[in-house]
Amino acid sequence: MEAVAVNSQGVFSLRGTCPHSQCRRESVFIQKTTPAYKEQDGFFPGGMPRYRLAAVMVCQGCQELILGMAHWQHDTMNYFYAEHYPIGEPDQIAIPEIPDNVKSDFNEALRCRSVNAYNATVEMCRRALQTSCVEQGADPNLNLVSQIDWVHTQGKITVLLKDIAHKIRLGGNRGAHSGDPNEPTLTPEDADAVILFSREYFRHIYEVPQMLSKFDFSRAGAKAAASVPVKKP
Repeated sequence: MEAVAVNSQGVFSLRGTCPHSQCRRESVFIQKTTPAYKEQDGFFPGGMPRYRLAAVMVCQGCQELILGMAHWQHDTMNYFYAEHYPIGEPDQIAIPEIPDNVKSDFNEALRCRSVNAYNATVEMCRRALQTSCVEQGADPNLNLVSQIDWVHTQGKITVLLKDIAHKIRLGGNRGAHSGDPNEPTLTPEDADAVILFSREYFRHIYEVPQMLSKFDFSRAGAKAAASVPVKKP
């Protein structure tokens, strides 16, 4: 969220992602009530007093309410986002075909991402991948490199999916192990990329095969379907 000045008399708006599950869009939040003020200890540069403001606000996307808070430098247009409620629940993957133990690990990664824990996010994606490899039949005593390669040699994943799996593995390794102090830290973009790779990997491993099995567009399949008698009510 970001606080946006409306005037210098304590009126502000917020912009950011709506926390309500039915919305989850980038939106603007407008004050519906007069802000409550609380003077805080300390001052802004220049000796200006610091205030904490709180107001009920409405999302311009879904029209639901939130409580928005900001820090304000008195009699100026300087507002700084503080917090908002509800915070919102993180997205959770709900594909029923994914085994529960794999889904549990990946959903934990999504919860980590919701609180900006980037190292934990990619580590849990790596864990979910390894859980999936073992679920697919890989030897649990092998390292993840060997497990991924085994799943590929068994024809369970394509070359592209193998490359995606190794990308997830490497991202997880970055999050789990400290290395060169000059190495850049993981960014939100890094965490989001590993989540995207993981989501696509699990979809192709579990969901897509189930979808394919539901449809038969061959001539033989069409004839078999046509021969099934229709039950009369």
